[in-house]
Amino acid sequence: MRLPAMSLIDPVGGIYNKIMAIALLSTMDAMVKGLDAHYPTLQVMFCRSLFGLLPQLWLIQAAGGWQTLATRQPLLQSVRVAASLLSLYGFFYLFPLMPLAELYAISFAAPLFMTALGVPLLGERVGWRRWSAVGVGFVGVLIIVQPGSAAFHPLSLAVLAATLCYALSMICVRRLSRTDSDQTTITIYSLAAIGVSGLIIVANAAAGEPLGTLWVWPSAIDWLWMLALGVIGGLGQILVTRAWRLAPAAVLAPFDYISIVFALGYGWLFWREIPTPWLWGGLPLIIGSGLYILHRERVRARERIAGS
Repeated sequence: MRLPAMSLIDPVGGIYNKIMAIALLSTMDAMVKGLDAHYPTLQVMFCRSLFGLLPQLWLIQAAGGWQTLATRQPLLQSVRVAASLLSLYGFFYLFPLMPLAELYAISFAAPLFMTALGVPLLGERVGWRRWSAVGVGFVGVLIIVQPGSAAFHPLSLAVLAATLCYALSMICVRRLSRTDSDQTTITIYSLAAIGVSGLIIVANAAAGEPLGTLWVWPSAIDWLWMLALGVIGGLGQILVTRAWRLAPAAVLAPFDYISIVFALGYGWLFWREIPTPWLWGGLPLIIGSGLYILHRERVRARERIAGS
């Protein structure tokens, strides 16, 4: 059986899917933070990717099987996979080392990076208004990161690097959407994450690396946590994809910032993390600049429609 083409535009349905996806993916991040305290990052990454493939199997079969997942842009898919893996490993490594809310706040710089990267990689034209918004957003990032001060956390730079990789992967996804299906892009990435993380674990073990630094055999209850981690992440990924099909990006993008509520809640509930005053000072600038960039995208879209 093949899935029917989803041509229906349903903004409300898209918003519901987006909110559910954010809830699931934020929960996954909190689970990663907890598991990373006991298991190597590559092991958590491998299990997330392996079990995350389970919810996708039905979609692959419904779409017509594995033969329908061929890509027309293998080089661009490779770049997207590399950027996504670096981003995934970076965030998974950093989750247990930083407060969730602070990490999330810095990662909200992704739209700023995407705006800047869109110029050389997509040939987009960015006017002074959007460049000004990018500048304001980076001021917000600097307020949170506080470079040069005693409160500066060096790992904040690693969060920015992981966010930059994420933004690059999203630029690639935008290009790939012109030729490849969403399911193709998601599945290629999932298989690559399983293969790369698994291969690194095996190769390092073969080279004499102590197994305990690469893989710690989980208890029965932790196997269930690993399974839940993957399934929750996989379902979140599917819901995000469905949301983008049902509603325009301009409608969905503001809801990304709901994740800070989950980060604050999970951080306080499980780790008693209390946000710093600097986070409250920089976060509005980052969110405000992202929303303004979104507003300018809407204006430009209306202008293109009016001029066509």
